[in-house]
Amino acid sequence: MRTSESTAWGPYLLVAAGAAAGLCAIGLGVPVPAGGAIMGCGFLAGSLARVTVSERRAGALAVRSRRMDALTLAAFGAALVIGSLLMLLRLHDS
Repeated sequence: MRTSESTAWGPYLLVAAGAAAGLCAIGLGVPVPAGGAIMGCGFLAGSLARVTVSERRAGALAVRSRRMDALTLAAFGAALVIGSLLMLLRLHDS
């Protein structure tokens, strides 16, 4: 059944694919920091997509205002990337 108003899934699928790629990478034996960085980059790409595409084309990624959606995705993405990079630090010999 086709409705007159369809939802654009592109930006949402971009974020979902980034998260799935990171989890699959970890599941396949890639180090956890690399998988977390992949997921974080997916969120950052979603943030960039939310800022650049129109409200109509944002589809399921548009939940709140454009600014709030982009800031939320960017914060989660940056936290994942920074947290993943911090896992690479050797803080003590053990």
